[in-house]
Amino acid sequence: MDILKRKDLLPFNPDQTLVTGAFEGEINILRASGKFPHVEVMGIGNLEAAVNLSDYLFRNKEIRHIVFFGSCGAYEWTGIPIKSVVSPNLVYTKELAHSLKIAKQIPEAQEFYGMIADNRFRTVRCNAPTTITLAELKTPPDASFLRLEVENLELFGITKVAAKFSLSVTAYLAVTNIVGPNGSTDWAKNWKELSHSLQNQFLEKLVNFPSELIS
Repeated sequence: MDILKRKDLLPFNPDQTLVTGAFEGEINILRASGKFPHVEVMGIGNLEAAVNLSDYLFRNKEIRHIVFFGSCGAYEWTGIPIKSVVSPNLVYTKELAHSLKIAKQIPEAQEFYGMIADNRFRTVRCNAPTTITLAELKTPPDASFLRLEVENLELFGITKVAAKFSLSVTAYLAVTNIVGPNGSTDWAKNWKELSHSLQNQFLEKLVNFPSELIS
């Protein structure tokens, strides 16, 4: 998974950048490096991440950028392979139960939020529902899922709060599984290897970026 080639992937001032993930295993190598003044876990799920991020930003008003390291499942119809890395440019929160007409989703004030994608990775539209999808989905359950490519549990909460604070968000998601009945099992099998690989490459290739690239 040798995917990080240049030193300008993160042209942000590290003193103004929050490096985050859902749990410690997604950022532990970055934290241990001592390269980033702001490294903090935000919790699993949209609500937990949103609450914790809000609290962190109120206490750290210098933050202007957020870089999220995490994982995702790919919807089968996209053909996105396991062990690849994607970078979302849009994030939605679409509930499968609503599409299957067994529940009604409460509308969000804003349907989706934009992100700064790293265009050297596959740019994707991310879905961040409140539950993990375990149903077999070989095709989109309805038209609203046609535009969705991967599933992550935190990014809608992260980007919604970031928008309130007028902050930019970039995310790097390791594809650990195909969304479906075996998704959780495959995630458990793959997340550590993929997360550690991504973090180590980030440190090796990108931390010592030239000073002229720091904004």
